[in-house]
Amino acid sequence: MDLEQLIATEQRLDEALRTAREQASALVAEARSRAHQREAEVEAELREAEVRLAAETAAERERREREVAREAEARVALLDAVSAERVRQAARDVVDRLVSGGTP
Repeated sequence: MDLEQLIATEQRLDEALRTAREQASALVAEARSRAHQREAEVEAELREAEVRLAAETAAERERREREVAREAEARVALLDAVSAERVRQAARDVVDRLVSGGTP
């Protein structure tokens, strides 16, 4: 192989190496870009999930509060349904038991 061929081969190898480096650099830049894009997508998904969870939690809390209020209203209604006469009679029964030493 003569010197001209050797120089031409070296130039081709240098060009191939430069092209390979450019391609590798482009691939790395594209991979970084995709990674940043995916990271942004994941962050958006997480924010959406956080908002959804907060709304679901608030709705559940409100549902439970309504349930507790309904139960309390039902219990108050039961107590309100007890007549004054029945309360007087129960009070007399308690007093009688206390006076008689606790025996019926």
